[in-house]
Amino acid sequence: MNPSYIKFSLMKTINSMQRDPGAYVKNAGRDFSRKRKISFSDLMLNIISMENHSLNRELRSFFSSDKNRMPTKSAFIQQRKKLNDNAFPHVLSSLNTIFPFRKKFLGLHILACDGSDINIPPKPGDTETYVSSNTVGVGYHQMHLNAIYDLMEQRYLDVFIQKHAEINERTAFIQMIDRNGLTGKCLYVADRGYFSLNALAHIIHAEQFFLLRMNDLNTKTSFLRRFPLPSDEEFDQMVQFKVTRKQSHVYKDHPERFFVLRKDRPFDLIPVNDKTALFPMSVRIIRIKLDSGNTEYLLTNLMEDRFDIALLKKIYHMRWGIETSFRYLKYNVGLNYFHSCLRGLIIQEFYARLILYNMTMLLISCVKVVQSEQHYRRKVSVSDAVVTCRYFLIQRIKNAEIKELLLKYLTDIRPARTFPRKVRSRRFESLTNRI
Repeated sequence: MNPSYIKFSLMKTINSMQRDPGAYVKNAGRDFSRKRKISFSDLMLNIISMENHSLNRELRSFFSSDKNRMPTKSAFIQQRKKLNDNAFPHVLSSLNTIFPFRKKFLGLHILACDGSDINIPPKPGDTETYVSSNTVGVGYHQMHLNAIYDLMEQRYLDVFIQKHAEINERTAFIQMIDRNGLTGKCLYVADRGYFSLNALAHIIHAEQFFLLRMNDLNTKTSFLRRFPLPSDEEFDQMVQFKVTRKQSHVYKDHPERFFVLRKDRPFDLIPVNDKTALFPMSVRIIRIKLDSGNTEYLLTNLMEDRFDIALLKKIYHMRWGIETSFRYLKYNVGLNYFHSCLRGLIIQEFYARLILYNMTMLLISCVKVVQSEQHYRRKVSVSDAVVTCRYFLIQRIKNAEIKELLLKYLTDIRPARTFPRKVRSRRFESLTNRI
């Protein structure tokens, strides 16, 4: 794999869509059927390579080599509106197919699932994305990005975007589990917001593995409270129970052995009217002690003989890689900056940023950093590599220069460095007053 082939694969995918755009436009046979200043491929590549500037500056930057082809803002937006919801997701999935996820940890694809709220420009009358604030009459608009991120490949495998009023992380998790086309065994690592028996059942039914952080026993709704657990600081206990829809005291009186579903509780592997089926589950409940002195609970179906407490703690710590990727996605790739208030066009930019991030990580994987006798090991700076990738896509950097530029900007690897998380509200980045 080399940079020129990565770029060639992206352009090959987009050009094949341009030759037969019917599946990616709203009006097949009419949209992109006539020659315009901005072609289908230029439109897609322009959106993928956008930064955080005003729309006029984005167009000037992309078409700087040929000013006669530069469209107006109005023409650009009209062309964008012709694309349907399949265009950018197709590019993302196609690149993931061309460059398969091969790296594994102990024979497993380590897939982190997490979500992040993204503030978006306001749109009058849009109640589905509106979020009330502490100030009466003042609010903001938001979408939620759910993602599956391969921690070994450092690329996004799948995403599920929800409006604020539709947020349901468990539903999104199940959708992405069912869409997973990776070959081989996968381990899903997720935080407590993604736990549900329905999700566990989907993973078990697919013969895959999970490692989830759970609410502790002090939480009234904690799933773990039904089981008799040791009081040790750290323990690893196997529990077995069965899930049923039958509302019987035979089952209700033994919560440690049976989980009786409420009538309105989704569980796809037992039909709503089936009162006889029992779905067995065998899981490990692990309590771990952190370096800070706090304790956490983990739930997994990994084999005890291969994955002890220390290894599970290490794997769950690896989940922080998706949090780091969100930071790069928002502040370096530019997911905090949109170029329209139209919801459909905003979703286009969600996928465009994910494509650019994955392209950047593919380029980084093409180079090998030679380690020197320094205190820290070094790696390619992702924030600088994003800039290099953008310029590479719009032909400001030659193929022969890309590796040299990537290796020019290195940063130290400091695995033990920690910072307290700063929880604060952030406004959307206005479409106006950008340079």
